[in-house]
Amino acid sequence: MSSNNKKIIFQNPDTLDTFEISVSDNILLRDVANQIIKKFHLKSPPIFFTLFKDNPTQNTFLDEDISLNEIYIKRLDNTIPVWWRTPDLDDNIIYELRTDRFKKSGYKLDLISKKRILIAGIGLIGSEIALNCATIGFKKLILIDYGSVDWYNIYRQPLYNKNDVFKKKSEIAKLKLESFGNIDVESLSIEIPNFQSLNSDRETIINNLEILENIVKKSDVIITSLDTFSARMILQIFSLIHQKLFINTAAGLIGGVIQIVRPNTDPCIGCGTFYDRDQEIVACTLASFGTPKIIAGLCIDILLDLIESRTVNFNYLKFNPNYTLEKKKFYKTDDCFFCGNNGLYLKYKNNNKKALIDWLFNKQ
Repeated sequence: MSSNNKKIIFQNPDTLDTFEISVSDNILLRDVANQIIKKFHLKSPPIFFTLFKDNPTQNTFLDEDISLNEIYIKRLDNTIPVWWRTPDLDDNIIYELRTDRFKKSGYKLDLISKKRILIAGIGLIGSEIALNCATIGFKKLILIDYGSVDWYNIYRQPLYNKNDVFKKKSEIAKLKLESFGNIDVESLSIEIPNFQSLNSDRETIINNLEILENIVKKSDVIITSLDTFSARMILQIFSLIHQKLFINTAAGLIGGVIQIVRPNTDPCIGCGTFYDRDQEIVACTLASFGTPKIIAGLCIDILLDLIESRTVNFNYLKFNPNYTLEKKKFYKTDDCFFCGNNGLYLKYKNNNKKALIDWLFNKQ
């Protein structure tokens, strides 16, 4: 067949819009895309896929710079069209495209997509973690943040821009992440009780604790990137009670850390540490430029290893300012104030909820 007679059928399986284009090395897929956008008045660019001879059982997504002639040669046969969809009509196709190369790299998307991830604190590190979770293919996210976007946030936290200033972080993050396609984001603008938030009345604090415990209970993984130790410890205690995987992240001028607390395996984040009520500082605000991105990326790598049951033989990872990683494995202490034999979490678990309130208000 002469090149002048070679044609490719383009079809939208959602609307059944169909047309033919003559094949030429000079015509690239992006040229066809521009024609489709104009012809059908699309708001979003089309996504193309077809079946190739070397992968006949799975759709192959097509790059914008592939020529029509190359598509013609590689197609399974001449009756197979190039299908195109638009996010305006099909949200699921965005998810498939976003996760396609992760799936080909060996990630277990069927397992990953079923996990519900709670991210507490969606600022410098948390916004990076949330973006990573959406990108890799988690379909269920819960975001907790009590703050609003300010003028400093928009230059360093990738979820926000200048149009978001003064709006609730949790609400903006929900909108941005759900635009990724096929992802359900639950946002919660609630203050996690901590040493610095005790101006709230006691009833509000008790109510917030109940809400937070229920959120933790329905989550599979809890990731914290909060400013204060006491807020992190509230979620840690609920994670211990309900046997949830807990990952704590932090960054500052001296690098960053990731702490892993697997149920019945690892010490809690307060095990063997000294805490001072007067030394809760906002360390992440002063983090070096690259550290939050590194910590967020490593956090997701560790999370995926744990979900997919690969060996993680440490529970503490530190990124040092000299660009080295330091891995350690710490062990539980029986007399830990939080997770020990008479610890705060066991008291709360045994319905002594007053013990947690007294700790917050320094009445221990």
